[in-house]
Amino acid sequence: MRSILDGKDTLAVLPTGGGKSLTYQLPSLLLDGLTVVVSPLIALIRDQFEKLRAQGIEAIRLDSSLTATQREETMVLLEEGEQKVLLITPEGATGPAFKKRLGDRPVALFVVDEAHCVSEWGHDFRPAYLGLGALIEELGQPTTLALTATAAPQVREEIVKRLGLEDPLMVVRSVARPNLRFEVCHCDSEDDKRRELIQFLRRLRRPGIVYCSTVKDVQELGALCKLARIPAEIYHGRLTKAERDHAHQRFMSSGKRIVMIATSAFGLGVDKSDIRYVIHYQMPGSLESYVQEAGRAGRDGLPARCILLWLQDDLSVQRHFLSEGPATRSQIRKLVDGLSAWSGEGRAVDPAVLAMSTEVGVTRTKAILEGLRDAGMVTETDGEFTLVGEMTVKEAVTLLSRGNEERKTNDRRRLEGMIDYASTDTECRVTIIRRYFEDGETVPCGRCDVCEPKLPRRRRRAKRGGRAGGSRDSGSSKR
Repeated sequence: MRSILDGKDTLAVLPTGGGKSLTYQLPSLLLDGLTVVVSPLIALIRDQFEKLRAQGIEAIRLDSSLTATQREETMVLLEEGEQKVLLITPEGATGPAFKKRLGDRPVALFVVDEAHCVSEWGHDFRPAYLGLGALIEELGQPTTLALTATAAPQVREEIVKRLGLEDPLMVVRSVARPNLRFEVCHCDSEDDKRRELIQFLRRLRRPGIVYCSTVKDVQELGALCKLARIPAEIYHGRLTKAERDHAHQRFMSSGKRIVMIATSAFGLGVDKSDIRYVIHYQMPGSLESYVQEAGRAGRDGLPARCILLWLQDDLSVQRHFLSEGPATRSQIRKLVDGLSAWSGEGRAVDPAVLAMSTEVGVTRTKAILEGLRDAGMVTETDGEFTLVGEMTVKEAVTLLSRGNEERKTNDRRRLEGMIDYASTDTECRVTIIRRYFEDGETVPCGRCDVCEPKLPRRRRRAKRGGRAGGSRDSGSSKR
């Protein structure tokens, strides 16, 4: 906060529950001008908005859940300049309407929450995050704060580069939290894994979260919990907004002790301190994702468990996501050809229109356009893109394909890091995590299933990793 008040760009990597919100809320009251907070999820924006207003802080929000009338009222408040904090999605912040209505109003602090999204890892990548660096420049390089709970050194470097942070102060706190017990339960088959899950859900104290990699698994496990009479809700991106809101509200209610079975769509910014366990039904694609999601347990400082159900066949899901990663040479070629045609007619083009005309998905289209903008090959005006100067299709394809291959290589390395964590039989799991994040000392934690052999264990199995990590310990097993 001292760094921010001194006008210095700052990157803060703080664990879940480490006070990230306070680092911009308090400075916003002391700075002259508007604090803009970019957050990826509407639920997170709504939660932060309600808390700010409850504390008497003048705040407004802009997201797709608002009606046209509500959006216009918010825009008017933005123009009037009396509000201290604006909460907005990355898509809203990089859109033409926001920049136009903001006008010349000074931005004192620009905050990028969940800043790891600036880095292109994960199949659910948000291209709008790539446009934030250009927006910060357009706003006159206000003091910028980037916040995240997990970021390995390579990701930190990418955040600094993409946001254009100038000689930032880096505040990096340990990802290791002493109240969390990390465990891996090795399974022989899908049926075995489901039996193990139900045993955990029956014995462990709720509330808890079960993360799945696919919507299909969320739905099937939700039905399985119903048969087993385990109180549970499901949450994924294909539910209606009303269904997601209902599930979210039930889980967050202090009077309910239920299980949330969800994809990664659930969790960012969920401010519930008493989550007693996070179980991953499938292995995520990276330790960044795993630590981010597992870290939602035990925010109250009391003991909590982070359990991974490890079935080697689950690797096929992550490898499928890797195959759907960065754009292919064919997609880049189609986009550049289409962009050249529009620019040849002296016209700019909207990404959605370009995506439709080239039959390349909107998400991929936006990512390719941001890559071209990073390379100085396109410009954006009011949300529409135009080619700059002379550029052959071959040059653009070569440039972007090189970057895509680097990202694919990095994604494969991240997946290998996750496999090493899951399959170890002899090394402290927290030590593996801390080494991955270059997080200071790597002294064994004394709590994980490798370090604490006195707790009951499942039988050893002759699989990669050699043993079945994971404990049936039910020291906090009351429902």
